[in-house]
Amino acid sequence: MRKKNITDNPLYLTLLPVPAIVLLLLLFLLPLMSTLLQAFYVNGSFTLSLLKHTFDDPYTWKILWFTTYQALLSTLLSLAIGLPGAYLLSTYNIRQKRFILGISTIPFVLPSILVVLGFVIFYGNSGFLNLLLMKLFHLDDPPLKILYSFKAIILAHAFYNFPIILNLVTTYQDNLDGRLELSSAVSGATRMQTFRYITLPRLIPAILSSSLLVFLFCFTSFAIILVLGGGPQYTTMEVEIYRRARITLDLGGASAYAIVSILLCLLILILYNAATRSMHTSEYSTQEIEKEKRPASSFGKMSAVIYAFLVAVFVLAPMLSIIVKSFLTKASQVNGMQLTLRWYKELFGYKTATGGMGEALPAIRNSLIIATVVALLSMPLSLMIATGAKRQHSLSASLIELLGMLPMAISSVIIGLGYYLIAARIHGNGFIMVVLAHLIISLPFVLRTVTPELRKLPQALNSSAQTLGATPFQAFLTVEIPLLRNALISGAIFAFALSMGEINATLTLASSHLVTLPIVMYRLIGSYNYNGACALGTILIAVCAVVFVTSEHTKRLSI
Repeated sequence: MRKKNITDNPLYLTLLPVPAIVLLLLLFLLPLMSTLLQAFYVNGSFTLSLLKHTFDDPYTWKILWFTTYQALLSTLLSLAIGLPGAYLLSTYNIRQKRFILGISTIPFVLPSILVVLGFVIFYGNSGFLNLLLMKLFHLDDPPLKILYSFKAIILAHAFYNFPIILNLVTTYQDNLDGRLELSSAVSGATRMQTFRYITLPRLIPAILSSSLLVFLFCFTSFAIILVLGGGPQYTTMEVEIYRRARITLDLGGASAYAIVSILLCLLILILYNAATRSMHTSEYSTQEIEKEKRPASSFGKMSAVIYAFLVAVFVLAPMLSIIVKSFLTKASQVNGMQLTLRWYKELFGYKTATGGMGEALPAIRNSLIIATVVALLSMPLSLMIATGAKRQHSLSASLIELLGMLPMAISSVIIGLGYYLIAARIHGNGFIMVVLAHLIISLPFVLRTVTPELRKLPQALNSSAQTLGATPFQAFLTVEIPLLRNALISGAIFAFALSMGEINATLTLASSHLVTLPIVMYRLIGSYNYNGACALGTILIAVCAVVFVTSEHTKRLSI
């Protein structure tokens, strides 16, 4: 008789998420507690003076006002760009729908440092757009001067976040019952009246939910503010935390600001969850609804074409500008630009590096190693957490999922600050600290990829395997994991891309001896070596493109 071991017991699978949850809590709560305690202890004594001083300081309220104000305006501009597209895609049967949605997903996989670089290269004073306008209208000076200004911040935030509005509202409206609109039309209402009094009120939950998500992302924005703001007058909470921690070395002040930021982010998340719940308690259905859409009128077709063109220019032009700029060099003051491979030769060591390019190759190597380790670690951790959540009762499952998603509630700058404090206290290895910080930041996104696919698997498959003699653990290994292969690969690739482009926590945590690809790009932008930054940016774009194509391919295989 075969001797039974622990893996024959179903309790084994029930306890499977425990190591992952314990590890997650340690990696997340320890740095968070390090940050929070720094705000309450001065010279080893407990005090509330730091927090009191932070809240009494008019400078805090000035920063808080600007952070909220820029997030509000960025959200409104994102709505202004995203909502017309959602209306067109949900109302009319237009051929450009897949193209518009496909293009709009590109910002989802772009690191913020690429957005910054693309805006500088395309919208800058010497950018491609200004050069084109000067040539067309025979101007001596660039007509658009938006860089290093409030306008640049708002525009970059809208570029990054309008796809959230477009995709969420379009999906929501596609799943609404269209019979109310039909009844309204039969009753004699015009299209505008039907939209205003029937459709728009029912879209409020989706608009509110997506707006709060965009507001949260803009509220915790870091790299875009740091580079495109260009001055202390555009300081936000996250930038102030970084400035106090790494520039003025006021760790207590940085922690006090972090507490204020955490409290406000939690408040926004509570409002977001309430709005999301209202979406699911309304008439919205997650099941596919066959909804007959109107053939596009001439006006509808023209609007769709114009919208598709503007979205393509808005999204693609900055990214294409990075690629083009990486192959250009200034020939002379008279002859203008000429094609070259100089920046790539400097990058890969075939030519003597200039202007800070000497750090590029070590940075690529470090980023590849860190991202690979993060991707490999994220797969078993997310699998254990998702499996545990599936096998628990509803309350326990919700709690496990909540723990897994908890790092999303804290900005990556604060996570980086926590690991920086730990590294300073225990003289920890900076490389390992960066890996752990990236793992915590990417894990919720991997979990969101794996969990829905695991839930789709019918329990009957596992039961059938056990009926044929497999233990629960053997059924888990031989039936469930192979079926989850595509979701795990997709999640790991996403974690790899997130780690490759992560700059917020890395800039707050890393020392001058540890460079990554985004850090070197940030330094090259700061030293005005835009061609070198574009060569590195092109490599990052290639990584993002591979991630996007592979992710879409694995999604199709999962269907």
